[in-house]
Amino acid sequence: MLTQVHDITLHYVDQGQGSAILLIHAFPLSSAMWQPQIVALAPHFRVIAPDLRGFGLSDVPPGPYSMDLFAADLAGLLDNLGIEQVILGGLSMGGYIAFAFMRHYPARVRALFLADTRANADTSDARVGRETNAQLAESQGAGAIADKMLPALLAPHATPELHAHVRGIIERNQPQGIAAALRGMALRPDSTDLLAQINVPTLFIGGSEDTLTTPAVLHEMHAAVVGSQMVELPGAGHLSNLEQPDAFNAALLTFLHAL
Repeated sequence: MLTQVHDITLHYVDQGQGSAILLIHAFPLSSAMWQPQIVALAPHFRVIAPDLRGFGLSDVPPGPYSMDLFAADLAGLLDNLGIEQVILGGLSMGGYIAFAFMRHYPARVRALFLADTRANADTSDARVGRETNAQLAESQGAGAIADKMLPALLAPHATPELHAHVRGIIERNQPQGIAAALRGMALRPDSTDLLAQINVPTLFIGGSEDTLTTPAVLHEMHAAVVGSQMVELPGAGHLSNLEQPDAFNAALLTFLHAL
């Protein structure tokens, strides 16, 4: 489905009925990464999974794309759909955007789940790395980003089929959108102070073999959010929803059905 939000056209998936769940995808992927969750959740909930600006089938306007801009796009999408409040979920960059959404639109969030993400801002070295990768995308394309990132996105024992699937999602994105998101992530503020203010049911999910946002990072956030829950998925790397989809979905459904 397509809709106009602000000055761009956003593509999104909208399946199921009931309480609305908004899924925010990781970098440098698209809503396609959420297919196992859409299948599992749509019989019970209304699942909305957009392609963020610059990704998938959405428009690719000039960047950078700040996390606040992504969050504003999502709020505009919900306005267009007539949805006031959602269960909000994000993985990796999707988590950064979820923090921005919580900062600006807290009343619109009924519950929250954050997977394989972190609250702190980039270090100076990380910002340099973002710019290096942005220039790599612009000069050599999405395939070069897939080559560089795949070893960190998936656990070492991930199947060749999963590698090919994730590569395909990455390579269908436009280099300009990838670069714009990288520069936006480098600009994001620290959200650590927001953790203590979160007062909705919250679940943290992470892969035990995630080297980008380690389980220790998630446990620190879990400790800072009063009443939150934490599930660590054995054998999963950074894209835990794709590497251990059955365990991820089971943890998520247990959390959601208890709301």
